[in-house]
Amino acid sequence: MPRERPEVFHLRSHRLGASRRWSSGTRAAVRRDLSDSVVVITGASSGIGRAAAYAFAREGSRLVLAARAPDALRTVVEEVERMGAAAIAIPTDVRDEAAVRALARGAVERFGSLDVWVNCAGVIAYGRFEQVPGEVFRAVIETNLFGQVHGARAALERFRAQRSGVLINLASVWGRVTTPDVSAYVTSKFAVRAFSECLRHELRDIPDIDVATILPQAVDTPIFAHAANYSGRAVRPVPPMVDPQEVARGIVRCARTPTREVNYKRAGRALELLHSLAPGLYGRILPAAFEAGNYGRRPMAPTAGQVLAPEPGDRAVDGGWRRRGRRELARALVDALKGAARGIRRG
Repeated sequence: MPRERPEVFHLRSHRLGASRRWSSGTRAAVRRDLSDSVVVITGASSGIGRAAAYAFAREGSRLVLAARAPDALRTVVEEVERMGAAAIAIPTDVRDEAAVRALARGAVERFGSLDVWVNCAGVIAYGRFEQVPGEVFRAVIETNLFGQVHGARAALERFRAQRSGVLINLASVWGRVTTPDVSAYVTSKFAVRAFSECLRHELRDIPDIDVATILPQAVDTPIFAHAANYSGRAVRPVPPMVDPQEVARGIVRCARTPTREVNYKRAGRALELLHSLAPGLYGRILPAAFEAGNYGRRPMAPTAGQVLAPEPGDRAVDGGWRRRGRRELARALVDALKGAARGIRRG
C-alpha cells in the first residue's frame, strides 16, 4: 500500500468566517543540498526531534543536538555517528534564552556555519485550566512558545549575516483548532503558528531565508508519558496517530525545499475545516469527544511529569501506542465517537 503523502497547504483567506482556500507551494524554488549542512535540533532526545536527527544524519548533515537530558543526548550522538554523520550534543533548556544563544554559538564554533534550525522541544499538561498549577502552565508556554522564540532569535542572527537559512517550527493541529483540558498547549501552538507567519512577513525581502511550520495531528511519541497531568485520570491519545518518522521526513523535505505550512494528516485537516466552517457544531462535538476519548479508566495522581524538569532514563522516538496500545487506542476511538454523539444530542 503506498504511503500517504502529507497534505501541504497554507491559509490564503484571513477574514473571520470566510471560506478557506488552501494551496500548496513554497516561497523559494531553491532546492537545498543538505549534505554537509549544519543543522541544529532542539528537543532531540526523544520523539520527533530524535527522529529528525536520524533523518538528517541519513542526508549527511552535520548535527548539533540539544535537549535538557545530557545522557539521552549523548546516546543520540553516538547513534548518528554510527550512521556516518558528524554530531555534537549541547544540553540546553530552551526556556533559557542565554543558553539557546550559546547553543547557536557552539554550532558555529564547531562546524563554522548554521544552515537549518529545527525547533522541536515541547511539553504538554492535561487538566482543567484551574487545576493546572501556574508554574506548570507557564512552563508549557515558556518551552513551546518562548523556546521557539529564543531559537528563532539565535538562528536568524546567523541567517541574516549569511543571507540564507531555514527555520522550522513545530506547531500542531492544535495551532488551528481548540479543545478542553490542554489550554496551555493549545495557546502555545496557536502562538507558534502566528509567530512563524509574522517572521515570514518580516523576511519577505530576503528570499533565501525561509520559515516553515509543521502542524501534525496526534503523533505517537513519548510526550503523553512525559506529560503533566492534573485530570485525575490516565491519558491516552485518540487515534489516528502519525508515525514520528513520517513527520521527521517532512521536516527534512522542508529543509530541502521550504514550505510555509505542512499539515499531517487528513483527520487533522478535517478538524480544521469543521472548526472553521461550523464552529457551533465543532463546539458541541469536539470537547465531548476529546474528554471521552482522551482519558482512560485508570485513576492517576497529580503529576508535573517532565514539564518542569527532565527525569533520568533513556528516551525513544516512538511512544509505542500503535504497537502495544492498540486495544486502548481502539477504546479511545470508540469512547470519543460516543462522546461526539452525546455532544450532538445535547446540541
